[in-house]
Amino acid sequence: MGNTPARPGRRNVALIGANFGLALHPVDRNGVHIPGEPASCFASFWVADWSRWGTGTVLMVATLQGWRSYGSNEFFASSLATELTRFFPEATRFPLGAVSHTQDEFDVELDLERGFRATGRRAALEISGVLDRRQFSAPDFQLGPASASMSNVYHPCSGGKLSEFGVEWPGAPTVYPGPRGPSSSAYMAVGESWAL
Repeated sequence: MGNTPARPGRRNVALIGANFGLALHPVDRNGVHIPGEPASCFASFWVADWSRWGTGTVLMVATLQGWRSYGSNEFFASSLATELTRFFPEATRFPLGAVSHTQDEFDVELDLERGFRATGRRAALEISGVLDRRQFSAPDFQLGPASASMSNVYHPCSGGKLSEFGVEWPGAPTVYPGPRGPSSSAYMAVGESWAL
């Protein structure tokens, strides 16, 4: 603690906050997942209490048609897209080119027992049905040619909804077993920190 100078090669904290993710997979008219179909979109909502790129909230939506961001700070949104979000496993199938940005403000509700909701004037994300909660740590999370250290408290969830301009995306998250408990393409990651 204190003012100890950084040693060569030491990572510096880049973000302290939370991240909420939702990848929606196609379902049939009965709500059953269509086998073998990849996700149609991935949404990532960031809450940065502090970061090297700024603070606040931003929603990112990645699709095969492109990436979009919603929030009050375009630089903050673009930085999170290019520096972190594009490297998430759920996002890699959606190539990142330019990120189109829409100004928006979000009301955020978080209940660690029930779920999360971010409601803006242009877009909204909801994640619900908490299945588990456990610590997660990735000391060498790959960010292209570089790596980062990331940790959080991971909450896989069973449900999620994404809407843009009043239109709700079809599909549902996928829940699957993991070695430490259930995992899901809908999740809440709180107490999250990144060091680059």
